[in-house]
Amino acid sequence: MLEIKPSELWNSLRERLLRTFPERQFIHRTGGRVDYFILTTRAQLLVASTAFLISAWFLFTLISILWGQSPLRSSTKDLMVQKAQYDRYIVNLEAQEQDARALLEIQQDQFELAAKHFEDKHNTIVSMITLGGITPTEQELNLTKYASSEVLMAPMIADVIERQPRINFAGLTDLSTGTVLDASLTNLDLEQNNILTSGENKIQNRIETARAILRSTGLPLEKILANGEGGMGGPLIEIGDNTITKPGGFLSRLDGIKARSAEVAALELALKSIPLAYPIDAENYVTSAYGARKDPFTKRPTKHNGMDIASYKLAPIIATADGKVKFVGRRSGYGRVVEIDHGYGFKTRYAHLEKTYVKRGQKIEKGEKIAGMGSSGRSTSTHLHYEITFENRTYNPKIFMKAGQYVQ
Repeated sequence: MLEIKPSELWNSLRERLLRTFPERQFIHRTGGRVDYFILTTRAQLLVASTAFLISAWFLFTLISILWGQSPLRSSTKDLMVQKAQYDRYIVNLEAQEQDARALLEIQQDQFELAAKHFEDKHNTIVSMITLGGITPTEQELNLTKYASSEVLMAPMIADVIERQPRINFAGLTDLSTGTVLDASLTNLDLEQNNILTSGENKIQNRIETARAILRSTGLPLEKILANGEGGMGGPLIEIGDNTITKPGGFLSRLDGIKARSAEVAALELALKSIPLAYPIDAENYVTSAYGARKDPFTKRPTKHNGMDIASYKLAPIIATADGKVKFVGRRSGYGRVVEIDHGYGFKTRYAHLEKTYVKRGQKIEKGEKIAGMGSSGRSTSTHLHYEITFENRTYNPKIFMKAGQYVQ
């Protein structure tokens, strides 16, 4: 076997390279000047190697693309994976946003319902306080106590059927907003329910008491109220009504409480206008009752349209109800007179006076001093002739005084 020495192989390779890439000279002439450049074999090899590597890279890339083996493929896969993860992340965020919006809408609806619930109850409580005159107790609000009603007691209760307890508000709360405020809202709701329940019962008791006092005058209650300035009405809600009072379903119940608050306000306003007080603020005694009697001058049977009450001269005569002075002066047979219009169809006349302390058109409050007792006009001695008229018809003052015993 022929053995080739490394030195010979190197020399052979060197000779081939020199033949292939011999040293080359380039002549360059510019402006009469001649320059030349020498391109050595080594420089030619460097340029040829660089061109070969670039060509090989382009060829490799072309083949890889044609065969789906792009050198960028791994990066593309990573990008595609990241894009897929990003898309899933976006989808999850959108789903969470939709869930959050749905939850927010639900909670907003619950808050609006709760706000409406509390607003209606608050307005009802305000109505009980402003119209019905009902103030919560110290136990209900943990505040100071308030004055009691002016009505001392009822002469009778017209309802013969025992009242049934009203529905218990406290066990019907159903407020839920899905937040940490639920416990506070529930406690506030229960407190409002307790106030409403207590106030409703108080209002109903005052309505029954006021109606009983008004009926005790012997006049039709409807006729008395029909003469008032304000009207009343609304749906009939019985005492034993079992209307469910959950949020959204208790509105008719609150409307009923508001209606009863307005009713008790109207009834007690009527009580203030009805002459129930005693007309003399001094020691006195009745000398002639209402109705048929023997005339003190002619001794013949006559009808007495009022009540004669005697006391000392200038004994204080007071208004028996709120009203407005309609007449001050002298009338035939009555002497010096004060006449007051109390509204609701009621008027009172105070006759045979010695002195008057009011003027026509003056507003008068119950118990206010209006005159001094005397004996003017057709009178035998010092006394007060006291008349009550309703719709221009006289009524027995004794009945009204008896009803007035149950009112301060």
